[in-house]
Amino acid sequence: MPKGFYLKIADLLIGCQSSSQQLILHSEGGVKHFITSKSKKPADYNITYDIVSSFDDSNLNLVFAGEPRDNEVLNYKWKVYQTLNDIYLVVFFEDHEQIKVVSAKVSSVSSMVNVNVLLHHGCDQKVVLDPLIHPLGSLILLYLMHWKEALLIHASGVVYGQKAFVFTGVSGIGKSTMAKLWSESGVQVLNDDRLVMRKVGKKVMVYNNPMPYYQQHPREGELKKIFLLKQSPDNYIKPLKGVAAYSRVLGNFIQQFYQQSMVKKHLEIVEDVLGIVDVYEVGFKPDQDIVDMIKSME
Repeated sequence: MPKGFYLKIADLLIGCQSSSQQLILHSEGGVKHFITSKSKKPADYNITYDIVSSFDDSNLNLVFAGEPRDNEVLNYKWKVYQTLNDIYLVVFFEDHEQIKVVSAKVSSVSSMVNVNVLLHHGCDQKVVLDPLIHPLGSLILLYLMHWKEALLIHASGVVYGQKAFVFTGVSGIGKSTMAKLWSESGVQVLNDDRLVMRKVGKKVMVYNNPMPYYQQHPREGELKKIFLLKQSPDNYIKPLKGVAAYSRVLGNFIQQFYQQSMVKKHLEIVEDVLGIVDVYEVGFKPDQDIVDMIKSME
C-alpha cells in the first residue's frame, strides 16, 4: 500500500501523507477511485497523519458536540473545539479495536490539516486507516469545502444528458428510491446520499465524493434543478421561488458550523447557488412516471 497519495474531490486536489511507519493509509476503500496522480497544480490541501501518545483537550474551547444516529456501524462521539487560530475536530471511539481517539487540526488560514491518531494502550500492530475515516472524514470535508465556497448536501443526484438534477429532503423521504428509479431508466446516478455543490463561474457544479461503505468512481454534472421530495399518492411538480425555495432547501445542507462568520458565509453560498438553480417540490409515487415527468421538463 502506498504511504501517501492524492485525492481529487469536487475538482479539489487533496494530498494525504502518513508520517508514521505504524500508520498505513488505506487506498482500497471508499477513496480508491478518487486517487489521482499529482498534477502540476499544487494541492489545495495537504493532510498529514500521525500516531500520538496522548490527547489533551484541557486547553481547548468546546464549541460543538454530536453523537451518532442509532443505525451507525461504529459507536462514537464527536466534538468540535477551537483555539485562537485553529479548529479541532475530534472523534472518541467506544469500541474500535485499535483507535481510541482521532483528531484533526484545521485552519481557515492554512492549507495544512494535521490528523492525529491515539491508539489503545499496548497496541503496537500496524494500523490501516481510511484517510476519511467516518465520521472525521465527513467533518474534514465539510470545513475544507466550505473554505472553497462549496456545500455538502444530503441528497441523491443524477446526470441526464448534460444536466444534473438533485433530489433532497428529510431522511427516509425517498432520495435513494428516486436514484434507483433513474438508474433503472438507464441514467447515471451521481450518488444516493451525499453530494458536493460548487459555484464555478456562472454555473453550479455537483459532484459525488468518497463514501466510507462503498466504492464509486468520481462523477460530476452541471446542476440545473433541485427537487424537494414529498411522498404523495399522485405525481406532481411544483416550482418554488424566493424565500419558500431558500428556506426549504437550506435545512438539507450539512452545516455543523458554530462561528457567526462561517454561518453567514454558508448562507451566502446557498443564496448564490439558489440564484442560479431552479427549485421544485415534487410529490411522487415510486414508479417510472415521475422520472418521465421530470424528463419531459427538458
